[in-house]
Parts: sequence; C-alpha cells; structure tokens
Amino acid sequence: MIELMIAMSILLIAVLSAFGSQLTSAGLMRTSRETNTALADLQGCMERILLEAADDLPLPGGGYEPGQPVAAYTDAHLSNETIVPTYPGYVPGGPVPDPLPIVLTCSWNDYQGRERTLTLSSLKAK
Repeated sequence: MIELMIAMSILLIAVLSAFGSQLTSAGLMRTSRETNTALADLQGCMERILLEAADDLPLPGGGYEPGQPVAAYTDAHLSNETIVPTYPGYVPGGPVPDPLPIVLTCSWNDYQGRERTLTLSSLKAK
C-alpha cells in the first residue's frame, strides 16, 4: 500500500509539472503571436508611409504627423494598439532632410496587461 502511495505521489508530481510546462508554453506562444501581429502592423504602416512623397510626410495635420498616432492602426489588431511615427533630425517647419529617417513605434498591452513596444526604422529618399 505504501509503495502504491509513493508511486501515485510521483505520478502526481510528474503530471503537475507537465501541466505547468503547458501553461508556460501557451503564454509564450500568445506573446509571440502578439509580437508578430505588431510587427506585421508596423511593416504595413511603413509600406504605406514609403508610398507617400517625403515632403508630405512630416507635415502637421497629415496622416503621418510626427508624434501622433496613425489613425488607421489605432486599436487595429491588439489591445490599446498605437503606431506613432517620428522623424529624427527633422525640425518642424524646416526643410525635409534627404533621406528622411522614419521611426515607427508600436505600443500595445499584451494579454496580461503589460505595456509592450516594438520599433521599425527606415529611410525615405526624395
């Protein structure tokens, strides 16, 4: 009887360890899926930006105004998602540099409510 109780205890520990491993794996897969979604949104937004004329990008009131969320990607696929463009080296009201550096930052809350960010950079020549 004691041998059976010891065997059952060992089996219970093994099953609980396997279950904990599965929970951790599911969380990692969800985090990976969210990161891939954010990267796909960043790439899509960058493609749209690169189709625009460089002189029209950093203008106030435009669709890609520096420091302002891009409306098409606000809460698009992730919780509290925003994509914000910045143009390092560009001074508002001044000439647009050639090439124009573009940095997109995607922020969102993951499934556990933690704030996450991902950045994508490129250059736009005139």
